[in-house]
Amino acid sequence: MTRNYTIDFFKCLAIFGVVCIHTHTFRDTAVPFGNGEMWAFIIDTIARFSVPFFFAASGYLFAMKLERTDDTFAYFKRYTGKLIGLLAAWFAFYWIYDFIKMLTASTGTMNEQKAELTTYFQDTLQWRTLLDGISYTQFQLWFMFALIFSIIIIYTAYRLRILKLTLLAGLVLNLIGLLGQSYGPLFHVTMEETTRNGIYFGLFYTALGACFGLYEKQIIEKARAIRTRTVGMIIVAGFALQLLERYILHYGLDLPQGEYLISTIPLTVSLLLFTLKARHIGKHRYVSMVAKNVVGIYLIHTLWRSIFDQALDQSNITQTFAWGLLYAPILYAVSLLSYVGLQYTKGKLSDPTVPRQAKTRTALRPSNSLIK
Repeated sequence: MTRNYTIDFFKCLAIFGVVCIHTHTFRDTAVPFGNGEMWAFIIDTIARFSVPFFFAASGYLFAMKLERTDDTFAYFKRYTGKLIGLLAAWFAFYWIYDFIKMLTASTGTMNEQKAELTTYFQDTLQWRTLLDGISYTQFQLWFMFALIFSIIIIYTAYRLRILKLTLLAGLVLNLIGLLGQSYGPLFHVTMEETTRNGIYFGLFYTALGACFGLYEKQIIEKARAIRTRTVGMIIVAGFALQLLERYILHYGLDLPQGEYLISTIPLTVSLLLFTLKARHIGKHRYVSMVAKNVVGIYLIHTLWRSIFDQALDQSNITQTFAWGLLYAPILYAVSLLSYVGLQYTKGKLSDPTVPRQAKTRTALRPSNSLIK
């Protein structure tokens, strides 16, 4: 089976979508056409495909690797070990960063500062941190917690040959999780805990991708009669349906904006199917380089967002259309360059004898893996 470059292409779009979500593009910005809030809603909603696709792509690549590996347990340990190592390192970094920020930026009384730090410690030490992360600068790390949880379940299901059953269970949990996201108020259901985690969110989409990876040949054979152009049109319709669903829920029924939707499911399925039918869309050196560093951009971009937001807190530039247009691309570019630079520096420190040119070629080597 040939390399799937289209996964790289969608990963590049998805990470930019994540940055747009976290920068609230145009939300508080004066725009020359329409109003900023509506444009922010449209961009945020369209970008909601990003994290489900990351989960699905991770499951797909993980299952593909399992099928081609003799010692699956050794690969599973190595893969999860890298995930856990990344999570531990960045969680520790952000924990120290936020701790220092609280000590230096707090303007309250001594008792108020003490209460703030106590809450910070309590939030960190809760058992739910292992599932949901904590909501400070490192809020995005919930994805890493969820992915580790999902991969452990997927590998167990793979070894027990119950991956299809796991997919079905994940779908049921995903639909239940919508009661803690987009649909709870509609049915007068309140779920105290967040359902944006590995149980309700990550497991289903990771299992979906794993099934595409495990049964790729069968899926391609059954979908042979479907034209690639038709799948592309279905994807466009999927984005439109996702936008319509969220618009009706929020503006029509006056419900809070949820983070995932029912329509995200068929949209993700159609995206995965498209990557199987058109495998060479992302065959470009820049796309491969960005795709290789997608996890790095995801991990580091909230640090830069925090720095930018603090630096420009009192500036009127954040209300301008130019800033609304450029903030996400700037944050994306700075995150990419800083993470590539970090990896280069790490490589030089670990092996300073390696020539610069050789290290650069390694950094740009194409890779489908979300975690190297």
